[in-house]
Amino acid sequence: MELDRVEDGDGLRHSYGRATVDGGGTAVLADPERRAAIHRLHHAIVDHTYGVARDAWARALPGLHAAWEQLVEKYPGRAREAPRTQPDGAWAADGNRRLTPEQNSEACKACKDVSDEGKQVILPAMRRIEAADPDRKLAGLEHMLKGEDRLKEKIADALRARPELTVAQALAIVPDSVRFTLSYSTERYANGVLADIDRLKAEGFELIRLKNLWGDDQYKGINSQWRRPETGCCFEMQFHTLESLEAKELTHKAYERIRSGQASAAERQEMEEFQRRVNTLIVAPPAIAVIKDFPEKNDD
Repeated sequence: MELDRVEDGDGLRHSYGRATVDGGGTAVLADPERRAAIHRLHHAIVDHTYGVARDAWARALPGLHAAWEQLVEKYPGRAREAPRTQPDGAWAADGNRRLTPEQNSEACKACKDVSDEGKQVILPAMRRIEAADPDRKLAGLEHMLKGEDRLKEKIADALRARPELTVAQALAIVPDSVRFTLSYSTERYANGVLADIDRLKAEGFELIRLKNLWGDDQYKGINSQWRRPETGCCFEMQFHTLESLEAKELTHKAYERIRSGQASAAERQEMEEFQRRVNTLIVAPPAIAVIKDFPEKNDD
C-alpha cells in the first residue's frame, strides 16, 4: 500500500489521502480512520523513544551512584557546627549566623505558623489537586517543610543583608519554606503541568515565578513559586518526570556543595561535571517549549 505523506512539525510522517491497494482498486480512508492511524503511529514512536531513554537511564544509575561515592571520598564534607539556642535565648549557627533572643523568639513563632499553614491549608489543597488526575502524584512529602533551624539560617542571612527587615519579613523572602513536587510520566508531562498550573490558580494560589529549566545542563525540571494571598505564605512547586526527579535527588548533595561557598574551585568543577553527566541522560518531554517562564523573559 502506498500513501501520500506529509511531515508535521514534530518530524512525524503522517498519511493522508488515497491509498492504492492490490488488484487495481482504490480505497479512501475516512477521516476517523486516518486520525486513528496517525494516533497509533505517534504513540508507537513516543513509546519507543522514551522506553529506550528509560532503559538507558536505569542502566546508568548504578554507575552514577558509584561516581558520586567516589566524589564524596575525594572531597569529604566539612563538619558543620550544629545550630543551638544559647542560655540567654539567642540562637547561633555555622557561618556566624546569629539571632538575638527577641529575634529567636519571633522566629520560633513564625516558623510554627508556616508549618501549621503548610500542613492545615496548603497540603489539603495539594491533595485535592493530586486527586484530580490519578496518572501523576505528589512525591517527597516527607520533605514538605524546611526544618526550623534551616529556616532560621535563612532568616539570619536575610537580616544580616538587610537589618531593617523584621523576622516575619525575612521569613517571607524564603521561597521554599513549604515545598511540593508533582511527578508525571514523560509522555504526559507538558499537558499535565499546564493543567496543574490551572488547578493551583483555581485553588486561589498566586503564581510568583516559574522557570522552565529543561534546557539547563545542571538540572532538569520546572520550578515554580506560589503565594497564598490571604497570609502571604510562599511555597515552591516542582514539576518533574520520574527520571528527572531521580536525577535531582541524586545530584542534590552536589548542588548543596556548590551553593555552600565552601567548595574549592576543583571541587566545584567536578561537582558541576557530575551534575552535567547525570542530566545529560534525562530526555526532555515532548512539547516542553509550550511551558513558558513567568514572568516571561524579554528577548529584546
